[in-house]
Amino acid sequence: MKKIIIFGIIGVLLIYGFVFYYKYVYVPTGQEFDVKFSNLKEGEVKGLVDVEKVELTDHGLYTRSKFMKSGDSFTYTFDVTNDGTINAELKAEPIKMMLDQYFKSHIVYEITYADGSRISKGDMLNVGDVKTFKVTITYKRSADMATQDSQFYESNIYLLYLQKR
Repeated sequence: MKKIIIFGIIGVLLIYGFVFYYKYVYVPTGQEFDVKFSNLKEGEVKGLVDVEKVELTDHGLYTRSKFMKSGDSFTYTFDVTNDGTINAELKAEPIKMMLDQYFKSHIVYEITYADGSRISKGDMLNVGDVKTFKVTITYKRSADMATQDSQFYESNIYLLYLQKR
């Protein structure tokens, strides 16, 4: 009886794996999945922020910055373009990952489309579409936090697009 249950579970997992592969990974012959991040532009800077490095990655935005005091912030915009032949779908809310855990609870991210509208899981990026994203990162140091304002921290913002067929 245990063997039947184990084989049943393995069978279900294999079916789910096959469906996921076919739906999101497999690209039919003659088609191409090609979502690109480009056109990075600096926007407004408030306070004494030292933005040492900002670059686009294959899946979003990487920053390395130093804040001098609470309330300091900076804004960047960038484009996401679907140059492929398959529509793309945003599979999760934008993922914000800080590499410096000390500052994690003191950084506020605002990620919207350039017109200020909300980004949501399931948003489509159809073939040929270009969407402009706006990212504002603000430092909100709490009164009880040790004075560490002048240290650099790194963060990544991921926008996970997968093919939608």
